[in-house]
Amino acid sequence: MKRLAILLLLSCGATVSVAAPDAADPCVQKRADILRQIEQARQHGNDNRVAGLNRALREQEAHCTPESIRRAREKDVAQARQKLAERERELREARSEGKDAGKIAKREAKLREARDELARTQKELVN
Repeated sequence: MKRLAILLLLSCGATVSVAAPDAADPCVQKRADILRQIEQARQHGNDNRVAGLNRALREQEAHCTPESIRRAREKDVAQARQKLAERERELREARSEGKDAGKIAKREAKLREARDELARTQKELVN
């Protein structure tokens, strides 16, 4: 009888699958990420981190809506645009002041990073 119960449990366990978070819902993705972090913190015995993540999870569940996510992403895009404008201004100033090639190259690299960041945030807004 015990054997039958064990076999039955094993066969049921083999057919149970965990549903993946809905890729279209950022709130579900965020919740899954927080839960993953909680599990990692528990495995490492980091009780303070677990407590903080549990607080974050409660906040996320209470306030996360598709609209709030969209607003946050729009804010990120606006900040990235500001950063890009600042980097463009810095590069123009460096060129107009006749800075050496190394400083101009450094500002060009920062400008590329700002463009990449803007593209990333815009992509997140669309998705």
